[in-house]
Amino acid sequence: MQKNTGILFVFLCIAFLFIAGCANKETANVTPQIVYITVLVTPTPVPTTIATVTPEMTLTTISPEMILDEEFIDYVNSNKIFESMESLEYANPGAYSISTGYNAASREEAERLTAILVKSKMPGTEKVKAYRSAMLNALAVMDGSTAGFSRYRDAMETVILTKNAAFAELHSTGSGVVNAINLAGHGDDVRMFNTTQSGEKIFTMHHDGDHNFAITLKDEDGRYISLLANEIGEYNGKKTENLTAGNYTLDITADGEWTIGIRSG
Repeated sequence: MQKNTGILFVFLCIAFLFIAGCANKETANVTPQIVYITVLVTPTPVPTTIATVTPEMTLTTISPEMILDEEFIDYVNSNKIFESMESLEYANPGAYSISTGYNAASREEAERLTAILVKSKMPGTEKVKAYRSAMLNALAVMDGSTAGFSRYRDAMETVILTKNAAFAELHSTGSGVVNAINLAGHGDDVRMFNTTQSGEKIFTMHHDGDHNFAITLKDEDGRYISLLANEIGEYNGKKTENLTAGNYTLDITADGEWTIGIRSG
């Protein structure tokens, strides 16, 4: 009985080893699975350098000579010197008088205009200086006589020629005084003007009265913009305002003659 038990035990061991060997063989023949892993890679953005292009800017340089020229033209316009000289050209010599000569009024007007003109600052350029000299020369020959009127009319031709040459030069340099708006009147008034270009506008104002002189700038709807002047008595002054293109109104309070020049800055 023990012998049979031993044989059975040995047989069981052999069977166990056989089964274990087969299991190991199957495990060795198993084909490994291939696992595919998808990796999403987000690229790091590369900084892009954007070239900044600075536009070229041309700066307009105003020479000291041009400034003197513009001041002179403003002075002539504000005092209505050229307009008065044109009016004098068409005056009547009148009858001769022993006490006063031919036309005392014309001679006195020439003397008045001469006194105003010599107070002006000297212009900067030769052509505007020639314009000033031509005006003084014309006024000097006006003595009220018939011959004086003839000489004056000849001299006014030179005045006009020199004025055109001076203004052509100022226009070529871009000066805004050439295309200025010139207003003139007496006493209280309301005037309208139009500007076609936005930008700086220079107002040159003159008053020869004794009482309050005030100018209020308003837009076309009557809204207040600025008080350009508010003085008592005689006044000569300037003020600058930045305006957009459009229509504007000037409310003027005055008791004497006044002039207003408006030009681009």
